[in-house]
Amino acid sequence: MSLFGKKKCCSCGENIGAFYRKKLPCGFICEKCSHQISPLVKYTKFTDVDRLKEHLEYRKESSELLEKFQITRIIGEKERIVIDDKNQLVLFATEGDKWTKRQPDVIHFDQITGFDEYIEVIDSGDYYESSEGIENEVPKGYVSCNFSFILTIDSPWFSVMPIQINRDELITDDINSAEYRKYKEMLDEVKETFRPYYRSARKIS
Repeated sequence: MSLFGKKKCCSCGENIGAFYRKKLPCGFICEKCSHQISPLVKYTKFTDVDRLKEHLEYRKESSELLEKFQITRIIGEKERIVIDDKNQLVLFATEGDKWTKRQPDVIHFDQITGFDEYIEVIDSGDYYESSEGIENEVPKGYVSCNFSFILTIDSPWFSVMPIQINRDELITDDINSAEYRKYKEMLDEVKETFRPYYRSARKIS
C-alpha cells in the first residue's frame, strides 16, 4: 500500500484518508475517534488497541456523567474547577469553555486523594511573566502573586491536575488585602471540599 494511501482506524476500523492521519503507538486513528480521547491523556499511553478501547469506554462513561452534571460551584478564573455537590462530581475547565470542541473528564469526589497549594510570591525588583507572556518588573514596595493548586487523582489515565486560579498576576503591597484573601479563600474552599477523601500519609494542614 502506498505511504499516502488509505489506512484503517485501529479503533473503529473505518478507512482514514491521507489528509487526516494521526499515529498512535498502536496504529493510526481516525478524526472521530481521536476527538474522543481525553485532552488530559498523552497518546503514548496507547501501546495496544485494547488499551485504547478501554480508554474510549471510560470516555463514554464520562460523557454519561456529564449529561447529569449539575453545576453548584465554580472556583477559579482563567482555569476553573467546576463542582456538582449533589452528585459529588467534578470537572476542570478554562474560562469561556463551553465543552463543545472537546468533552471534559468528569471524575468522582472520592477519586481526589490529595491536595497541594502553591502561592508564588515574586519580590519587588524581580521580574514576573504576565498572562500575555511579557516580562514586567515588580514595582518597589510590591510583590507579584500567583495562586495555584495540584490535586492528586486516582485514575488510570492521569494522576495529577494542576490549576492556577487567578487570571492575572496579583500585584499588591499588602498580603492581607481583600484581593489576596479572595484567592486564598478559593484555595481553602477546594482543599476543604475534598478533605474527606485525601489518602496521603502526610497531614494536609
